[in-house]
Amino acid sequence: MIEVAKKILTEQFLCTHCLGRQFALLGYGLSDKERGEIIQNALVMEYYEHISTDEEISQMIKNISKCNNEVATRSFYKATKEKVEQDKITCELCDGLFDKLSDFVLEIKQLLLKEDYQSFLIGAIFPVKLIEREDNFRAKYSITTSETMKEEFTREIGKSLSNETGKAPSFDLPDMTIIIDLQSNKIKLEKRSLYIYGRYRKYIRTIPQTRWPCWECDSKGCKKCNFTGKMYQESVEELIANPVIKITGGTGSKFHGAGREDIDALMLGNGRPFVLEIQDPNIRSVNLKRIKKIVNRKAKGKVKVGQLAITSKKKLQHIKNSSTKTKKTYRAKISLEDEISSELILKIIQELHGVVIKQKTPQRVMHRRANLERPRTVYDIKVKKTGEKEIEAEITGQGGLYIKELISGDDGRTLPSFSSIIGFKAKCYQLDVIRLHYEY
Repeated sequence: MIEVAKKILTEQFLCTHCLGRQFALLGYGLSDKERGEIIQNALVMEYYEHISTDEEISQMIKNISKCNNEVATRSFYKATKEKVEQDKITCELCDGLFDKLSDFVLEIKQLLLKEDYQSFLIGAIFPVKLIEREDNFRAKYSITTSETMKEEFTREIGKSLSNETGKAPSFDLPDMTIIIDLQSNKIKLEKRSLYIYGRYRKYIRTIPQTRWPCWECDSKGCKKCNFTGKMYQESVEELIANPVIKITGGTGSKFHGAGREDIDALMLGNGRPFVLEIQDPNIRSVNLKRIKKIVNRKAKGKVKVGQLAITSKKKLQHIKNSSTKTKKTYRAKISLEDEISSELILKIIQELHGVVIKQKTPQRVMHRRANLERPRTVYDIKVKKTGEKEIEAEITGQGGLYIKELISGDDGRTLPSFSSIIGFKAKCYQLDVIRLHYEY
């Protein structure tokens, strides 16, 4: 190490950060700057007796002195009676980058003054010339014990920022990612989305779960959508998200539901789980009781939310991945082509209870779903007669089971079905989701 360091400092000027970084894997508990200072002092002590007699040693001690190393400055004067001129010299490896650490920290602090966050992560975009220069440097001196300039730079900025702000660095789920772009000399803040878990109930049959863009104009606005860019003017997503966006100062939202009900179906019982993702929030420390109150007041008679909790992206992924593991109970009102007997009602129950249904993608959603055959289980079924040509069914099925098609048969795309069992047409004219059995 000493011989390599001697060769480096004899040939060029390196700051203490860049010197220490070349030996970052040798010993622990030191910063690269501290390691560099130790190496400098060791070199001064090792070659002190040769300062006045060896030109290369003399130049090396001068280079060390110009890093504001007092041991080198005093030793050189003691040996030669000459003072080293402390003219401004820029590190030949980092171009003086590590002299500007405090400037970067100050600028970042200013950017973060109005931000609501508890944790952060520092990232950096380095100029290609610096990366290539460092690679060539390591190759020239056969160095295998170093870390990269980027690693040291982001770590030192992170340590200083944490000391200055009291906020903690996080490598897993930082609230704020700070990107220092050294190519454009700009600093960018990337805010982690705010995730709010909850359950919603839907009490009207005229709104979809999520915003429904107008396909005619591609959301630009036309006569068909009354120049709103939307097929439906309200949605569960917007009724919940819009007040939260206003409270948090977010730039937008994404709504992630545990499945979805049809536009004309109610969502009752214990409600449907969802995760609301608020993008680029200015405020993260939200009062969920206040949010619940505001959402429920504004959406009164349409949608109601409950069980709100701050969550993470993992919860979102869990909701999305567990769709087929769920059980859902539906109440369906069904009109029939012909009068139904008690025997046929019993036949429906017997032939559907506990049965795996072979269900191809329904015709009504073929425009947005792949044409696949999906096996789905009917766990339980109850049917009662409500009129000469009407029945009401309570069906508990596997997540992803299309209930309307289970009833109609969808021209043979769902087998067995109510229609195939009784031998004449059955149609669901009213559907409610009355319970979700899976615990999220």
